[in-house]
Amino acid sequence: MAKISQKKYRNAIIFFARKIQNGTLGKLKMMKLLYYLDFDFFEKYGRSITGDEYLRFANGPVPRMAEKILKEMNGKEIKITKRKVGNGYNDQQHIEALETNFNVNVFEKEELLMLEEIATKWEKFTGTEMKNASHGEAPWIATKPDEVIDYNLSLYRNKYGEMANV
Repeated sequence: MAKISQKKYRNAIIFFARKIQNGTLGKLKMMKLLYYLDFDFFEKYGRSITGDEYLRFANGPVPRMAEKILKEMNGKEIKITKRKVGNGYNDQQHIEALETNFNVNVFEKEELLMLEEIATKWEKFTGTEMKNASHGEAPWIATKPDEVIDYNLSLYRNKYGEMANV
């Protein structure tokens, strides 16, 4: 596994928090955005952007270091607040950007394009919809619960993670 890039990881989170401001960005959605960022990039270029490993949990692929990094960033670069959504049965750990300076210089051109592509593609979807989409893909299906998802499984998805009937 490649080494985690703290700068890229933190700036990807800031990017998504600044870009997606329609109320759908909770912790679940952030985990899925990071998953699609890394797995779509791996599918196209043979490596991940953040360098993190992803685990197959009930709520879909979860980056191993995300919880720790989000906790470190909370109150500094981002703000995480609990709020009721939808029917009131679910709480969303809503994420918003506090940091206004997204450092483009830590990313290569292709990485910036992928950040933009992922944000645009998934902006209107909820975390639950993204979780459901990830459950229909080879990386999720071929991995046992609680195990690390092999990046190479991204090569068995449809083009850049798109499912046939989404």
